[in-house]
Amino acid sequence: MQYTTDIRVIRIMCTGRMDPAVMADAFVHGLDGLLVLGCLFGECHYVSGNFNASHKVNMTKEMLAYAGMNPGRLSFRNLSSAEADVFVKHVTDFSAEIRELGPLGGEADKFPLPKLKEKLEIARISLAGPKLRWVVGKKPVFIDTGNKYHEIFTEHEINRTLSGIVVDEMATHSILAALQKKPASVKELAKDLEIPPPETLKYVLGLKRRGFLELDSVQDNSPLYKYVEQEG
Repeated sequence: MQYTTDIRVIRIMCTGRMDPAVMADAFVHGLDGLLVLGCLFGECHYVSGNFNASHKVNMTKEMLAYAGMNPGRLSFRNLSSAEADVFVKHVTDFSAEIRELGPLGGEADKFPLPKLKEKLEIARISLAGPKLRWVVGKKPVFIDTGNKYHEIFTEHEINRTLSGIVVDEMATHSILAALQKKPASVKELAKDLEIPPPETLKYVLGLKRRGFLELDSVQDNSPLYKYVEQEG
């Protein structure tokens, strides 16, 4: 096989073992593009591994896009292990697509590299949390057999739920990251993080109830909140 030398191949037992946080971490460390190649649907040795990988990649793409990265930098594609020519085409096409996008943090992305990496690190932390992992892991179950109340959900409904959680997790961890640097008011957080003030207040009060934040001081009649170090 002859293909571009721009890529580095990393083999894993099954694409279903791809971790969303690891995918995000690759971009935090400056990767320009990541292509996940799985076997054809219906031909996975582990039955549903490639379906799980597809769900994880789609969720990760949405989270990283919300963080400001061009979603074209992450892709999932299928092929048979006997299709060497298809492998060459996939990696060649993807390499060309990444070349067109340019380096991470360039014009194709929402933010320049330093700020983008900060956003991607917050996305990585969000993807490593239990909430998104649980929902994406249960997605096939909810679609095929339903929840414990036997309610069946469409893929559109599950994706809409995931999108809402992506927004919530990104906002929550952005606020936590900002307040670990210095105390701030809801108004300051809303402006700096580009989150509507009512939504910012909702997240701040929720984090305060959970013990992650506490009142630091009052400045010009505005409460300033600070991050509370967590034990363990």
